[in-house]
Amino acid sequence: MQSDLAAVYRATRRQYELGRMMTALRRAGMVALAVATVSGIVFGRRALVWLPVSILAITFTEWRGVFLMKGARRGLIAGFGSMLLPLSVLRPCCGIDAKAMGATCCTMPSACWAAGATVGLGMALLLPSAPEGRRTEAALGMILGVTSVAVVRCSMLFLGEAVGLLGGIVAGVIATTLARA
Repeated sequence: MQSDLAAVYRATRRQYELGRMMTALRRAGMVALAVATVSGIVFGRRALVWLPVSILAITFTEWRGVFLMKGARRGLIAGFGSMLLPLSVLRPCCGIDAKAMGATCCTMPSACWAAGATVGLGMALLLPSAPEGRRTEAALGMILGVTSVAVVRCSMLFLGEAVGLLGGIVAGVIATTLARA
């Protein structure tokens, strides 16, 4: 009798988790479609290489649920905002004629850190309210959400600038989360 109950519980739990995973994959597919549409228009096909990162991050956060999912959904909003950051903000040394100078006219990871930190500080205002022990989970969800979209923006940048933008966002969220705690 006891082993039958355990077997039923395992089978039920497996079906439950598979259902959650399928729902997470559907939602990640919708997000990936939105990211692909916006990034295809704004950045061209080269940015679409990073879509698997978006799919994996959103699938994970949607599958785990609760505060990780809520944070990621709010992070998506900030991520779409960071996609719209003009290249002149991320590479201020290029000037107005950056197209004539080429996409690689200069590199300025420090400008990307500053822009990322500004976005990260702004994201802290979107942090979902969570109980004391779950704030970190919500902040991590926001970081995953924004990264899943901002990574497409970073495809147009050099490695140092990409790390600067994403690192600035993460630092801004962590700093304000710790300050709120």
